[in-house]
Amino acid sequence: MQNKKIVFLASDCESSRWVYNAVKKKFNITALIIEQPISKKILFKARSKRIGLFKVASQAIFSILFVPFLRKKAINRKHELVAQYQLDNTNFSGDTIHRVKSVNNDACKQLLENIQPDIVLVNGTRIISKKILQCSNASFINMHAGITPLYRGSHGGYWALHNNDADNFGTTIHFVDTGVDTGKILKQVFAKPTKADNFTTYPVIQSGIGIQALPNVLKAVMDNNYESTSNIQKGRLYFQPTVWEYIKNSTK
Repeated sequence: MQNKKIVFLASDCESSRWVYNAVKKKFNITALIIEQPISKKILFKARSKRIGLFKVASQAIFSILFVPFLRKKAINRKHELVAQYQLDNTNFSGDTIHRVKSVNNDACKQLLENIQPDIVLVNGTRIISKKILQCSNASFINMHAGITPLYRGSHGGYWALHNNDADNFGTTIHFVDTGVDTGKILKQVFAKPTKADNFTTYPVIQSGIGIQALPNVLKAVMDNNYESTSNIQKGRLYFQPTVWEYIKNSTK
């Protein structure tokens, strides 16, 4: 019988619903805390300050011009993967859903302090602040679509293939610390995409293989019977490709 409290801390997106619906089949989730999405305007400004206006604009062009086409092209392949990995996109349900503006605001902090969970399972949120990570004794666990420390940040599967590093196409389940995908590694799983896959289906594969591994990892942490390895190096932090990066890679 499960005697540990699990809180699911996530954004309201497809991958979060996949994770939630898979986990709740095997574990009781005490509460869901769902944050509002960051506005595209705020996100654009923040990324422009960090990596430059020209690069962020090039990323936006890729999203607007290329991603819809790639998504349409791979729609049948995505359906195959959803069926293969039994990914369930049913909406969050129950009386324990709490919606907050940000995972880092006082409302979220208060909820975690009141619940005092043993595990906080994270998916799709913004970077979690130190004050949230330290407001309870919980272990924060994230499923990252990339092999850390080599592929931190966004679209780890795509960048592994872009770098001719297909052996490192996979997913990392790790503890969350104050860095970006730098926490101790609990499990890494790997896959080989097919020629039918593209930028839009790589994350589906990574979610699928990660979700398959996640229940055993959660049980091991609950039982205090797990092994973890530290990221000795920080590796590289990746972002969404620019239109020029994608075109260069597609013509190799």
